[in-house]
Amino acid sequence: MDGTVLSVQTTPFFSWRWRVLLPLFTVMLVAAMVGIYLLAGVPEAGVSTGARSFALEARVQLVRLLFASMAGAIIIVVFLAVNWLLSRVNAITRVVEALAAGQGHTRTGMKPTDEIGRLGAALDYYADRVQERHDALRASLRRQRRETEHLTAVLEALPDGIVVQDLDGRVMMMNDKARALLGSQKAFHTSDLNTLTATVTDILGPALAPGLYALGDPKCVECDGRMLSAQAAAVMSLANQRVGTVLVLRDITEDIRRERARDALIDKLTAEVQSPISELGRLAANERRPLAAFAREITRHAVALQKLLVEMRELTADIDTRALSQGQHPLPLENFAWAVANEWRKVAQAANITINVRIAHRGMYVLGDERRLRWAVGNIVDNAIKYSPPGGSITIEVSGEKGGNAFMRVIDTGVGIAPDELPHVFTRFFRGNPVTEGGRAIHAPGTGQGLTIARQIIEAHGGRVYIKSQQFEGTTVFIILPLTAPVSMEVPRLFNEATIRETEKLTSGREASPTRNAN
Repeated sequence: MDGTVLSVQTTPFFSWRWRVLLPLFTVMLVAAMVGIYLLAGVPEAGVSTGARSFALEARVQLVRLLFASMAGAIIIVVFLAVNWLLSRVNAITRVVEALAAGQGHTRTGMKPTDEIGRLGAALDYYADRVQERHDALRASLRRQRRETEHLTAVLEALPDGIVVQDLDGRVMMMNDKARALLGSQKAFHTSDLNTLTATVTDILGPALAPGLYALGDPKCVECDGRMLSAQAAAVMSLANQRVGTVLVLRDITEDIRRERARDALIDKLTAEVQSPISELGRLAANERRPLAAFAREITRHAVALQKLLVEMRELTADIDTRALSQGQHPLPLENFAWAVANEWRKVAQAANITINVRIAHRGMYVLGDERRLRWAVGNIVDNAIKYSPPGGSITIEVSGEKGGNAFMRVIDTGVGIAPDELPHVFTRFFRGNPVTEGGRAIHAPGTGQGLTIARQIIEAHGGRVYIKSQQFEGTTVFIILPLTAPVSMEVPRLFNEATIRETEKLTSGREASPTRNAN
């Protein structure tokens, strides 16, 4: 650009006032001198008056013709000069119109040898400067766009919702997580979240990141049925001036639900602990009750309290599909059914209930986490024991296979489930109101989450579970699990040593009878 300025300043320049006036003045001076010469050359002596008059008239006519010719030549020259000047002016006009239309690379290409050339060269110089600034601005915008895209990608990768606002409260940016939590920007402005960033304060909290300072403590806000933890932060410039606000959102609905469920479970546990104590005191005071009944009540309530403690521990444990897949191995389904029966045999005996195992189809293997599956099916068996009257029976049946799935059933002869309560049995903490056929209410210990955990575990294994029940006649729980091929003919160890010995005694005659009593 400096070279262009130097070119404009050092180019030879000749003004149009001298290009026009100097030739006209020269032509007019020559014409005047010729006229004077012609008029001065008239003979005065030796010539008659008539001849002298004729000669003078001829010279006058010749001068007139000369001036007329010169005037015509001047007009033609002036016309051509003006036409040439107008063409150059039109060229400049066209360049200006092209520049105005966005054609930034159009130039006149004129040299600054005169006023018009200087005007064209100045226009070219101005266009070069504008083009340079335009290119620099475009490069800066391209760089800012890349930085913005990088920042957007970073914000989208964050697990929390991010809302960026200016000082006027306008939302400048919102990542997908925030949109999923809020639904839309309109929901943000109509919620209590907008009030968290409306206050401009000079008191900043601790630095969350460079240039980002907390505004108060995180707040718990309800938005569209969700509980959100919202942390407002001020965005500060290098001059330590607040330029905007960032709101970090986190969905804590599940955490609050667990906390409330944990509190409810502790309250339930407290009530369940008090109930067996008062019941045992009443039984001990009644000398007519036999000692066996007293011991049976102690056993039943001890098992119930133990299960409550286990449920409280399992309440905070998520059913992690990845963790389950890592701990899975092929399980022989018939051995698994016997293992569950033997595990709950003593509990059933304490309640005077018989547990049977029926193997209708042998040789089936399922891929599963043994501990979790036994916990799931055990919850189902535990419910069958609690809601079956003394003298009843429970059957764990391996019924068959279909479509690559294995089928199990847990059948009891209990009081059944009321039709209006059946759709809610898998809802966490749901407790129905079971009654005997005579109308007596059954008060069974528990928290109402056993079937919920059982369904979560079975579904995490790729299976399904559903229930059919007839009130006062019994309940059947259907369990469907995907089949898998055994890795070897070796039977996995599903029992401890004592249980294995007991199982060998119980299964010694299974070939003779498909149904055996686990007691």
